[in-house]
Amino acid sequence: MQIIVVLSLLGGALSVDATAALQVMLSQPLVAGCIAGVVVGDPVLGLVVGSTLQLVWIGVLPVGAAPFPDGAVAGVVGVGAGAILVGSGVSEGLAVGAAVIAGLMAGALGQRVTSHVRGLNVRYSAIAESRAQQGDARGVKMAVALGLTTRFVTASLLAAAALTASLALRPLGSFTVGGVFPTALWAAPVAAVAIAIGGKDRRESWFLAAGFAAGLVLVISF
Repeated sequence: MQIIVVLSLLGGALSVDATAALQVMLSQPLVAGCIAGVVVGDPVLGLVVGSTLQLVWIGVLPVGAAPFPDGAVAGVVGVGAGAILVGSGVSEGLAVGAAVIAGLMAGALGQRVTSHVRGLNVRYSAIAESRAQQGDARGVKMAVALGLTTRFVTASLLAAAALTASLALRPLGSFTVGGVFPTALWAAPVAAVAIAIGGKDRRESWFLAAGFAAGLVLVISF
């Protein structure tokens, strides 16, 4: 449980980099994943999961009012989930596949959370403007700090919830095919989830169902 707390705080801190402060690309999935990999003691896992998530959202940038997934939370959750599964005896292929899907889901949820945070930022901005008109510099700083804190807390809570949920996947350690679970068997469902979440066309949800169906057929027929 300690690693969940550490990774949750890391996810919150890196998420602040997206738009709230700094903006030095630490919030990108690849960077966040690599940092999380170092934290969990598995840099290779961090690179694999982080780079995969980066490729899914490579054309997405937090510019202006455009919606964007929370890449920092996605990277941290993906790597954290993978480390938890590997530590529970889950084969590396299955763990990586589940980790990428967990990261994709967390990033997509992060996009919804960001929309709500932006709504709160409108209120904080109004408070800051009001304080500025009154010459209250301290009030302006407090409003800005409130915005940063909100972003950090919401991202941390999202990461904590996603990582805690990943604990439910530990029984996958007993699920093997011929003693080994080939990584290729997760290619279809992982790709389908990536297309469905990373794409913008609702029709791509059909690829999601088709991918899972194809993966299931491969598992059964192996």
